[in-house]
Amino acid sequence: MTRRRQIVAAAAAAALLGLLGCSAPSAETPTSSRSPASPASRAGSTQLGDASTLQTVSYPIDYQGRSYTKTAHVYLPAAYREGTAMNVLYLMHGSGMDHDDFASVMQPQFDAWIAAGDMAPMLVVIPTYYPDDSFVVADYSQDYPLNHFFATTEITALLPVVEGTFTTHSSDTTPQGLEAGRRHRAFGGYSMGGITTWDVLVDQPEHFAWFMPMAGDSWIGRTTGDSEVAAVADTLASGLRDHSYGANDFQVIAMVGGSDGTKSAMQPQLDELRQSHGDLFTEQSLIYWENADGGHNQQSLEIETRHAMAYLFAR
Repeated sequence: MTRRRQIVAAAAAAALLGLLGCSAPSAETPTSSRSPASPASRAGSTQLGDASTLQTVSYPIDYQGRSYTKTAHVYLPAAYREGTAMNVLYLMHGSGMDHDDFASVMQPQFDAWIAAGDMAPMLVVIPTYYPDDSFVVADYSQDYPLNHFFATTEITALLPVVEGTFTTHSSDTTPQGLEAGRRHRAFGGYSMGGITTWDVLVDQPEHFAWFMPMAGDSWIGRTTGDSEVAAVADTLASGLRDHSYGANDFQVIAMVGGSDGTKSAMQPQLDELRQSHGDLFTEQSLIYWENADGGHNQQSLEIETRHAMAYLFAR
């Protein structure tokens, strides 16, 4: 880890410790009327043989005239066997976070959730939107061009590498093969990762059928030039409509802590999606869940990610 990343990470860790000193979020109570089947009941036995592992893949990108070799970590549950296809969740970190540390922190969480029957065994890909450590800055709002680039361009370089290396439901890594496996692929993220998720919904609905934005509203208005709530909602619906997808072809599980400051920005957009595009964003295709008393921190990230597992790949 470079000194720049260490300084930013240390500052983030100090802030996180202060946040975690607050009262813990209360037990989960979904606001949606939908009651998803438990992951264990959908996945069959979750008895584990070997331990889970983290694998690393690399891929090249060009950004602003420079070439970079990027890495992403892939969580392989103990139940993974080459030749047996698994669903895939792509999970993006927030501003200032390190995807190496994030993967190491989340691996034991995934293990515990699978063992408890709260998560079906699946591959989890943990990338980063930073080209390298020099892009990590204290002002999180400066990350958005990187979020947008990842969602619109970089993800198309990462997808064939992951799905050509591991056994997924994609028949091959051609555009047609990747699109054929979209119902077995999810994208989610927290904070700036949540903002990335909304851009993926707009630009990549042919590659993903499940979206889990956490603690982040859509900033797509920064690229369209119109950040009014109605215009943002129209843009968020545009990719789905361009591909003639209906309410049964995708699901958004939007989550935020009850005490998270991003809640006030998320709710108007979610309300507008239901009001202006109610044929597309129904009670079943747009799930909203509030993590009661949850703040904007690692604890809330884990609670919200765990909650979403009951919905992923269930329809």
